[in-house]
Amino acid sequence: MLKKVLFVSLFFHIFNATLLFSQDYDEWINRSFDYIDKDSLPQAEECLKKAMRLEPANPRNGMLFVNLGTLQRQQGEYKEAETSYSCAIALLSDVPKIRVNRAELYAEMSRFNEAIDDYTLLLETEPHNEDWLYRRALCKLMAADTIGAQEDLQFIDSFNPKSAKSRLGMAVIYKAQGQYSMAEELYNALLKANPESWSLLRDRAEVYFLSNRSGAALMDINKAIEKNPQDPMSYLLRAQIRFQKGDIEYGKRDLKTAVEKGLSPEIVSPLMQKYP
Repeated sequence: MLKKVLFVSLFFHIFNATLLFSQDYDEWINRSFDYIDKDSLPQAEECLKKAMRLEPANPRNGMLFVNLGTLQRQQGEYKEAETSYSCAIALLSDVPKIRVNRAELYAEMSRFNEAIDDYTLLLETEPHNEDWLYRRALCKLMAADTIGAQEDLQFIDSFNPKSAKSRLGMAVIYKAQGQYSMAEELYNALLKANPESWSLLRDRAEVYFLSNRSGAALMDINKAIEKNPQDPMSYLLRAQIRFQKGDIEYGKRDLKTAVEKGLSPEIVSPLMQKYP
């Protein structure tokens, strides 16, 4: 009888301890959400780490690694984010979005060949995914594989001749090749179909800037900023346009705004030094 009582007591002790660990695990996750709501990303990151340390074998850790990687990516902790995404892929290899996240991260890190490898693996399962083909094409372009980029965009055209992504990709290629009139023609067509797109206005403004049409460029970039005043790259481009027009003081203000909106000071540093 005593053994039975001891066994029952031990059982409930283990059960309660397990329940307590589970509650603590969920508590740390919930705390991470609270910190995210407060925009306290380092604290949210630490909460997720504590949850996973508490229950390293919990099957939910795969998604926690995804969240952790995204938090680290937002803070510019790219190597840490790469590790977190890779752990998530190892645990949840059948969830394509995680590999997409890592591919995007590689592109942000200018590790374009590794991004291409991830998109290639994804396309083995969904060969007609336009978004992945388009993104791989852009990575190929950045990796100096213009022919490969065009092949991806032409493949999109082969099954969707009306694809906006293939035209957008070709506009980027024409712009990179200095074929500004052809790029402009494509952007005009895209804007006709999507007149509210601030990003298309920004991209066409860049074409005008590169072809020394600063007046047209300034009109487009002002409209883009009016539609989306939070994009730091728009302020960087407007600064370059204003420098081209000789408006040095206004250009310097735009550089400052670009940094305030989240652009790395390292990116604007060369222009700051050129126009002290």
